[in-house]
Amino acid sequence: MAVLGAKKEALQRRIRAREFVFGIQDGLLSTVGLLSGVSVATQDRRVVVITGVAAGVTGGISMATGSYLAARTERDIFEREFRDQEQLAAREPYLAQEALLESLTADGLDRPSAYRVVATLSRREDLLLRTVQEKVLGLSAVDLSQPLKAGLVMFVSFVIGALIPVVPFFLPLGTGTLAAVWGLSVATLLGVGVFKGVITRQPLLRSGVEFAAIALGSAVVGWGIGHVLGGLPG
Repeated sequence: MAVLGAKKEALQRRIRAREFVFGIQDGLLSTVGLLSGVSVATQDRRVVVITGVAAGVTGGISMATGSYLAARTERDIFEREFRDQEQLAAREPYLAQEALLESLTADGLDRPSAYRVVATLSRREDLLLRTVQEKVLGLSAVDLSQPLKAGLVMFVSFVIGALIPVVPFFLPLGTGTLAAVWGLSVATLLGVGVFKGVITRQPLLRSGVEFAAIALGSAVVGWGIGHVLGGLPG
């Protein structure tokens, strides 16, 4: 049981890393594209820094709110479904048993064995209903109970990602500032991609290169928009 409990905690940490990876990626990509465009269009470091910080904080709040509400909605749906199942079991107690029996036999378990499993679970109504939820309805309680943590992780990671491209504008790099922004962003996403590869057990180089390639694409788009807008009259 201790081993299974540790594996469940590890799985929950990997799931939480989803917000971390997505937050840094989204914060960095949206900001590096924005700053590339603003830098080319205005040539004003102060404007660029203010734009980057404002975009990072407001974007972080927006993303955190969305993550919180999504996790909260998911949890509310789960809890509502469980209450509905309890009421249904009280009115028609054999429906849950039949649904689970059919699900087990559909998965290849012979009917006598499936019947014994259902009979055993039926001694505990709450356990039977929970199994029906997870097995028949596909609802899992692995990560539905922490919407506040999901929102906080998303906010922090987004702000961190958004502020990384701002750092070179504080340094006396002259005309090399934008190149430093792109290089730092690519290096950061390469690292985040490798981290994603570690937690998902995918090839590290491929995972890192995918993130870095996306960063370059975002920066080029922002740079192009800045050139177009910077050339407009007024």
